[in-house]
Order: sequence, then structure tokens, then C-alpha cells
Amino acid sequence: VIVVPSQGIVLLRKTILPITTLLAPISLILLISLASAGILLSAIVLRVKSDKLLTKAFVQLKMISASVATALFLSFGGVFSLDNGLARTPPMGWLSWERFRCNTDCEGDPEFCIGEKLFKDIADMMVVGGYLNAGYDNIIVDDCWLDHKRSPEGKLQPDPQRFPSGIPALSDYFHKLGLKFGLYEDYGNLTCGGYPGVLQNMELDAKTFAEWGVDYVKLDGCYSEPSTMDSGYPEFGKYLNATGRPMVYSCSWPAYQIGHNPNYSLIAEHCNLWRNFADIEDSWGMVLQIVDYYGDDKDGFGSFAGPGHWNDPDMLIIGNFGLSLDQSKAQMAMWC
Repeated sequence: VIVVPSQGIVLLRKTILPITTLLAPISLILLISLASAGILLSAIVLRVKSDKLLTKAFVQLKMISASVATALFLSFGGVFSLDNGLARTPPMGWLSWERFRCNTDCEGDPEFCIGEKLFKDIADMMVVGGYLNAGYDNIIVDDCWLDHKRSPEGKLQPDPQRFPSGIPALSDYFHKLGLKFGLYEDYGNLTCGGYPGVLQNMELDAKTFAEWGVDYVKLDGCYSEPSTMDSGYPEFGKYLNATGRPMVYSCSWPAYQIGHNPNYSLIAEHCNLWRNFADIEDSWGMVLQIVDYYGDDKDGFGSFAGPGHWNDPDMLIIGNFGLSLDQSKAQMAMWC
């Protein structure tokens, strides 16, 4: 989905590529919600509060979906999900990383830097553009939102220049619009962008997330030892549950154990969804790598997906720069 500098709403209603021979009957939640709203692969224009168009580049409203591509990935065979009652269908929404990365230059690029203005504008777009009504109800603030130091009390804190109102205020803004608030952190000493991780502060950070009204936690795995993840990721999940606040738990646990036989039974028990391949990049070749990895299913992860516990092939890159229209349709179909 692309924000384009032109008036009105244009719908591209071409048929999805005929790949049903590759895809067995699957969960159609994403497609149904999109079709019902009439915005499948739509190009839209959204005006921000100042009635000014976001015309700098093509601002992508990427939609994340943790659903997987074939009936193989939707088996319900005897797997127990994380005991939080969440993610009974694959979470859907918008996540900042693939489009905006770690752009912290709010002086030189105030419209598109990682800061509260960007996320409030995106939240407005999600509502005005009909995405919330179509089921895209999560906005996840990815890496680089943090200050490089914790507070004197040892708590996580956002960069004060880029998030001057604080994280609770941003969470409240989302919630008033009917959106859910997601936040990124990392299991290691540092996030992938070099900001404080949760290691050695798991209980405190889980409580902080609950205080801030977080609904969805994405926990990456940079700057950590993969061999400790089998105990570390469940430990943080335990602290999240202990807060009493329902928070979807997205783990990158198996992505850091590729080639080392990730314990998917354990992962499915403790995580609502899990990324299990390398970070997606803005290219058709990367989409095909992920499709091949899921098709091979060498670790048998396909049998562990179902309500409350989903394989995550990473973000949709539709609307970015690396895919043609037909390739975008193919990724949408395969991710569904």
C-alpha cells in the first residue's frame, strides 16, 4: 500500500496472481478483511492534520501479518499457545522498520524521523484511510525510539528530543483512535540499533511496558547469546504475563538459531508469534528466499502454527521500492 501525491482514492482491483496450485487452503482472515473494505493493494492519499500531503518519497504503509502461506503452516496438531488468550488470529498492522529504519535525524528530516510526530501521523492515516476498519489495528514502534541511557531509576526512557511528550502520551494517542500500541525491545544487552536492551532488567522493563499501556511487544535478539534464548525468552514472557496486562509477545528467538534446531514446541508455548528467518529486505529475491525456507520447512515449524501461536515470515514490503505490482500481489497472497 502506497501513499501517493495525488487527489482521492484509487483502487487497483486486479486479480491476485494464480498461485493457488502452490497454496493449499489457508487462513483467509487478512484477505477477507481487505476485500471487505475494498482496499486490496490500494493506492491512497491521506491528508495529515495540517491538510498537507506527505509527498516526500513514497511513504509506505506496510502491513505486517504473521500468517503463513500454506496449509502446512496452519496445522493445529497438539500445540498449546502462550497462556495469554491473545493473537487468536494473526496480528495485523503497521511497523516502522522496513521503511524508516533507524532515521533519528529529526532536524534534517523532521517528517520521517523516528519520533512521536511520525507515529501520530501514521496513526491518523490508519484511521482515515480505512485500515483500522479492515483489521489493521496495531502500530509498532520499532528500534531506535530509546534514549541511549536508562533513567536514574534504571527504567527505559525514550529519546527526549524525538519523543518530547513521552511514551505514555503516544500510547494514549493510539488508544483514543482505537489502535493498539506496540513497542520494540531486544533480549540482549543492546538493541540492534545500539540502544539499551532488556537483559538484566527483564522484570522492570516488563512492568514499565505495562505502565505505558503497551499492547504488543516485539523482542529482537541482537547482542545476545542464542544458546540462552531457550530460557531467556520464556523468562521475559513470564514477566509480561505477571504484569496482568495483555501484551502480544512477538519473539525473534528462532531467527537467531537457524541451523541449530530451534525448539519450536517450546517457542510456541511461550510466544504468540516468532520470526524464524533473516530480516526481510526490499527485494523480490528476499521474498523468494523466505518462500523457499517456508516451503522446505526443515525444522518442522509448520506444524506449530495456529490460534495464539504463529510463524512470522516478516513484514510485507508492498509499497516500498523493491517489488513490482505483480510481485507485490504475489507477496500479499503468499503471506496470507
